Parts: sequence; structure tokens; C-alpha cells
Amino acid sequence: FIPRCGEQVDELVRAQIPIDDPELAEIVKTHMVHGPCGPNYRNSPCFRDGKCSKGYPKRWCENTILSENSYPEYARPNNGVTWERNGFTFDNRWVVPYNPYMLKKYRAHINVEIAQGVHAIKYMAKYVYKGSDRATLEVQNQYDEIAMTVQGRYISPVQAIWRLLGYATHEEKPAVMLLPYHLEGHHRVSFDQELDEVQLIAAIQSQTSIFLDWMKYNSQHTDGQDLLYSDFPLFYTHVKNRGWHPRKKGQTIGRMPVAVPRQGEHYYLRTLLTVKTGAKSYRDLYTVDGIVYDSPSAACRALGLIFDDSDWISLFNEVKDTSTAASLRQTFASALAYSTVINPQAIWDQFKVNFTDDCLWRLQNLDSNVETPPSDWSEDECRYDYGLWLLEKNLKDLNLNWVDVRMSGPTHSWSRQEQNNLIADAMSFDPYEERVLFDQSILSFSSGQNSAFNTITNVIDNGLRPNTFFLQGPAGTGKTFLYKVLCNYYRSKGDIVLCVASSGIASLLLPGGSTAHSQFRIPIDCPDGTRCSINRQSPLAGLLKKTRLIIWDEVTMQLKHNFGAVDLTLRDIMQNQDDLFGGIPVVLGGDFAQILP
Repeated sequence: FIPRCGEQVDELVRAQIPIDDPELAEIVKTHMVHGPCGPNYRNSPCFRDGKCSKGYPKRWCENTILSENSYPEYARPNNGVTWERNGFTFDNRWVVPYNPYMLKKYRAHINVEIAQGVHAIKYMAKYVYKGSDRATLEVQNQYDEIAMTVQGRYISPVQAIWRLLGYATHEEKPAVMLLPYHLEGHHRVSFDQELDEVQLIAAIQSQTSIFLDWMKYNSQHTDGQDLLYSDFPLFYTHVKNRGWHPRKKGQTIGRMPVAVPRQGEHYYLRTLLTVKTGAKSYRDLYTVDGIVYDSPSAACRALGLIFDDSDWISLFNEVKDTSTAASLRQTFASALAYSTVINPQAIWDQFKVNFTDDCLWRLQNLDSNVETPPSDWSEDECRYDYGLWLLEKNLKDLNLNWVDVRMSGPTHSWSRQEQNNLIADAMSFDPYEERVLFDQSILSFSSGQNSAFNTITNVIDNGLRPNTFFLQGPAGTGKTFLYKVLCNYYRSKGDIVLCVASSGIASLLLPGGSTAHSQFRIPIDCPDGTRCSINRQSPLAGLLKKTRLIIWDEVTMQLKHNFGAVDLTLRDIMQNQDDLFGGIPVVLGGDFAQILP
């Protein structure tokens, strides 16, 4: 028997308190009510990320509505039926779907749902064939000779002195020249932001690159046109602002940076450069057998350097009817990240029905962090656009965006959350829990910790300058504890606090800690005047602009030029050249007594 309408569903499954059956009503109230859960019941197991993971309370619904590929929306009429339990008022929105016969017979919690459609059956089939429960057993206190062996690095006195004096430990010959390459119009330029439009265009057009100079030399000279780009430094030398010239002495080899398939056209450009010699322009580089192609990937395909997507199409054809949509999207994202997909958009268009067969159900159960689609959109428009947004989340986990994968993303802004993943990660805390931790921790402050805390917060909260502090204290005096309380204090207000340390071990002791080199992109080779590798339009720059406080521990182990690099970078990002670290409050900490003279 397959229910064909809402009335037939109601004969099997209900999600409301029966008015005409007092006995069944009492059983429902006892066994088939969800919760309570919500902001006032944070300890409820279903309450996650500020909402009920099961979607309760459901919305009012006068009549049962069938859906092709999801559970029906059961009738939950707003008929005024309510009851109280433990001080909480329930109504039909909190009733878990049940079958009246089974509930009366067994008088226990039995959730019954109507599942229909091929896609729903596909989702249930995996539970029938999944493996048994598994457990992990570990035998402790065994004698393990290997584990008991202490491994360490031994440095002799001679090696130590050699290292301390900064003598070279190795050298390379011949010299290696880095050969950058880029798509047309993608080379890096610098300019004064005070220039007007005409001056700006002139400044940009006057700047070139090593790669552009190579094509320029080939267009003006006949020698060297039989050489690959990577072989050019063997016979020619490059001088900044003067271009390439024949080499008179010395020997240098060229190396192009590695590219991976997920970089899209950038990857195919590098592939072209491994076989094409003497390119005079991008047009010449993309020409194969007299035909000019519009992209590096098209030129590579014409040269037989890459193949089509038939293997991926065969794979998705094989698994589309047995795998879940979430699994298909994850597989597609992994293919884009780690393999070569020639035409991702075509694969999406061919299999989008399968990639999104869970989206209609998801759209009926949107949580508070997702925007509802436009009211004039059709069901298919909502489904496919929402599916692209879900795929986008998979891509972000792999550090990819729509430009990288050469696809068109969703047109609707589905997320109510911060689009910058770094900001979203930095904000992934519960202000209420942070406040509880702060209220508990501040009671344990010593007089010194209390004085330091009040001094720091008074300056930051009132926008005073200077706002950079150094926290000095021997080991065990509570510096790390103070850092944690500062984090709790500002995060309880919804502010972003970045915690970094000079070493990975020290960073593990800080809330959400990371190394300073990782967080600020400090170059390994960092002479005076160096800046960090942070683009002012990058997500990391966006995170730094919203940062309320930076805590930097174990600074006594950091090279002084590292601080200079971070300072110059933050001044540029914050567009504040007058204040240290661009005006962002910074708490530095460490103990000079713990390092060698």
C-alpha cells in the first residue's frame, strides 16, 4: 500500500494530539513528545549550534502535504491543544510522528515515518546492508621496548657552535632561477593609491614580468625560439626593467613552480609551457596547427596532453543510483581538488539531478542560519541553486572557490553566516559559554593578574593609545591563565581574539592557538623591512580587520624582524600608519629568563 494523498497518510501516521481519543492522547503526551529544547534548555542532547538538530518545533500545518523525495509535512493544526510538563508548554508542533495502532499496542516511543520515492528508498537501503557495530580495544600497561626508547636529536659541540655562528651548512650549484608564469592580465603590479585613473592605467601598463619579458624577447629576436621557457635561463639572463639578454658567463637553470589540477587554467598553462617553445604572445601560445584556442586547457586538449572526462562520467553513472547526494557532491569536490576534470560545469549539468536529490527535503527543514529562497523561484531553481551552495561548502573545505574549479556558483545568498571562512571559524564559539567561563575564572585571579587584566581591558574598551602590552612573568605565574580569561572576556562580547605563539607546542596551550608564522604568514627569510605574505583583499586580511585583540605568547623566542614584518603588514591592512600594529590591540608575553643569553 502506497499512500497517494494526505488523507491516506493520516490513516497511517499522525503528528498531533488526538482530540477524540483520550487514551491515545495520554500515550502521545507520555512517549511521543520531543524536548523540551531551546536556548533555555542548552543541555538537551539535540540542541547544537544554537538550534534543535531535529528541527523542533515544527511549523503549523493544517493538512498533510506529500513530497516526492522527502518525508511528508504532517498535519499539525493550531487547534489550541496544549499541555504542560516540567514548566514547559507543549503543542502539536512538538509531537513526533507515530502510528496510532503501534503506539497503543506497545505503549513506547516508536517514531514512524512515511518514506516514498526511489531516492528515499535509496537512503534507507544503506542501513539494511551496513556493517555491525564496532568497538576498539586497547591493552594498556604492556611492556613495549620500542615505545620506551627515547628518540632525540644529538648535536655535538662543534655542530652547535657552527649553527650559533650562522655558518652555511650547504650551497647549491648551479644557481636556480624561479620562473613565474601567469594567465593573461594576471601578473602582479604595484601602484600609488593616490594616482588618478589615467596615471593608474599608465603605471599598470608600464609594468611587466619575467614571463611577459620572455614572450617579448621571442617576438623581437629569432634566437632562442627553439628553447622551452624552463630552459631559457641556461643561455639568457634576466635584468629587472631591462628584460632578457644573452648570457655571457655563469650557469643558471630554470624551474617553474609546480601547479596542480585544481588550479584550473593555471595548471594547463604550465602544461603548455613544458612542450611549446618560442611563444611570442598568449595568442601564439594557445595556437595549435594554425587554430587559435581560447584557453590553455583547450590548447592542451588539441595537443593530446589531456583527455576527456569519460572516466568521471562513467563513475557517476555507476554510483548515482546507489550513493547519497552528499556522497556524490563530496566525490565531485574531491575530483576537482585532486584530479583533472576538463569540463566541471558539463558534469554538474549532466548529474545535477543526482547531486541534489536530497535538496528538496533539506529545503523543507532549513535552519536559522540559511536564508529562504526567493518566492518566485520554481522548485527546480531552488533545488539546483541550493545544491550548488552545498557543493560550495565541500569546495571550501578543500580550499577551493568557484574560480578555481571553473564553475558558476549559486545565485542566491543562502548563508546568513559570515562568508569569510576564517572569520566564521574565529567566531565559532558560544558567547554564553564564554561568559560562564569568564565569571568562573576571574574569581581565581591573583592580585597581579587582576591588575594586568584591568589595565589591558581598560585601554582596549576605551579605545586608548598606546594599546600594545608586554606581559612579563616567570614560568608558573599564570600568564597562560590570564590569556585564556582575556579570550573569554572578549569572546563573551562576540569579539574575535587571535592567539598565537612562537612555537607549535606553546600555541597548543592557547584557545584556538596557532604559530605566529602560520597566522601572519611571516616569511622564513625575514630581513629588516620585510612584509608578511597577506594580500589586503584576502580572507586573512578580512579576519585581521575584524580582530579585537591579538595575544602573542613566547615572544622572547621570536626574531625581532618578525615583529617588524607583522607591524608593517597590519599598518597596511588597517590603513593606519601611525599606531603600532595598525592600531590592533596586542598583548605580548614571555620570560627572558627562560632563554639563553
